[in-house]
Amino acid sequence: MYRKIKSGQILLLFLLLLLFVNISEASQTVKIKIPETIYSTRSYFRLGQIANITGGSRQLRRILSNIEIYPDNGAIERADVLRAINESDAGDARIELYMPVLSRIETPNYEGNFTETEPQSLYRSPAELVPLIKSLAAWHGGLEISTNNYPVPDGKLIDPASIVPGTSYANLRFQDSSGRIKSLPVQMIWTQNAMIAARNIKRGDRISPQDLYSRPVRITRPGMYASSPNEIAGFTANKNIQQGEPVLLSSLTSSSLIKRGRRVKIYARSAGTTASIDGVLLEDGRPGDWVKVRRADNKRVTLRAKIINENLVEVKVD
Repeated sequence: MYRKIKSGQILLLFLLLLLFVNISEASQTVKIKIPETIYSTRSYFRLGQIANITGGSRQLRRILSNIEIYPDNGAIERADVLRAINESDAGDARIELYMPVLSRIETPNYEGNFTETEPQSLYRSPAELVPLIKSLAAWHGGLEISTNNYPVPDGKLIDPASIVPGTSYANLRFQDSSGRIKSLPVQMIWTQNAMIAARNIKRGDRISPQDLYSRPVRITRPGMYASSPNEIAGFTANKNIQQGEPVLLSSLTSSSLIKRGRRVKIYARSAGTTASIDGVLLEDGRPGDWVKVRRADNKRVTLRAKIINENLVEVKVD
């Protein structure tokens, strides 16, 4: 049975093409993040087992994930990783490697040290997947997940390479040692500590730390709420905010002008689908203003986006 695609989803797919499709493989930028400490008992690794690889095409990420890395004296050197990448079929791609000069290999303590660098087959329950998903999203807030009692497959997580915080559903794909791929549907609830109005705040009121207190709230996209008083102290409310309501960043106006040329995260969502990519402001603006932005790595793709805060803009998809 075919599923009807809504107009908003079509628009988002078009937007994704504009944002993420590059002209050639060589022009794709891939970010590889390797932590300072890798918890494992393995004698060698494939790059995908120790790194969070994002960006580029799925084929390019697969090539990078399969690169073999051999530790020396219980550590992996940055220079060895770069050499292995340059000698692979991905050598012509644009690579941004984020790792220390030396990453240590330590035996995992399964009572506490559970990271995305451990063998993926150790994830036996939904609760043990939480650190992995948070690492894919670079999320430091709260996260609850449900798999509707489906078991966690054996093997290594191969997709997705990243998850946007606030996404309510994802399909995780695992590949076992024999090459078989199994999927696991996951529902997610994301929370963060947010600033709450301690009094009725009228439009035009200037915000002070005394007007706020903190409590956890559920989010549906990143950058919705202020997370600390210092983040919004001195801002002015552009609409009435009732006592007890979370303070939306979009309901505040900053007297500070955000200058063109600033690097931001471009974010879009529709019908439960989300996408984000690095971008650059092409016009000055304040939170709430609509400005031109472009991809950080492609000057030809420009969009209109609403400034949420100094680090985030949102593209509207109806």
